[in-house]
Amino acid sequence: MVYLITHGERTSGPDPVHTPNGLDQIKTLVPLIPQNIALIVAGTGKRFLEILEIVRQKLPKAEVKYSPFCGGPEGYEESDIVVLPGGRRVDYHKEYLGISNGPVDMWQFVWTLPPNTLLCSGGALMIGLGLKSINQRAQLYELNPDINDGRKIS
Repeated sequence: MVYLITHGERTSGPDPVHTPNGLDQIKTLVPLIPQNIALIVAGTGKRFLEILEIVRQKLPKAEVKYSPFCGGPEGYEESDIVVLPGGRRVDYHKEYLGISNGPVDMWQFVWTLPPNTLLCSGGALMIGLGLKSINQRAQLYELNPDINDGRKIS
């Protein structure tokens, strides 16, 4: 299995970070993470790196890699606006192509990962995997690439 932890409550704007409450939300998930995680893959945005810092306390020996497939510095706003790292605001539907709206098959990415990998990610990857219906902030998921499906375990 591959596991995925989504970021918690965050600030808005370019490359948003967690709020203090969002950091606490992630900390409550740490006990639920399996102990046998051998690889952690974190997105490149600040909020994903914050998740990494927190989970490394439980998994100090796990190998770490970074991938924009797990989330970049873009900030997705509630009004369907994406805030780019430099602050430019673009319309998600008309001006932006990201992992959540194709054309890349994100299950192919998950297939390349060894079992017992933990992804520090967010909603864009969940949507890209076709799991929008179960996507929530600050949750831990188990992904089964054999059947291209996942379930919430937190």
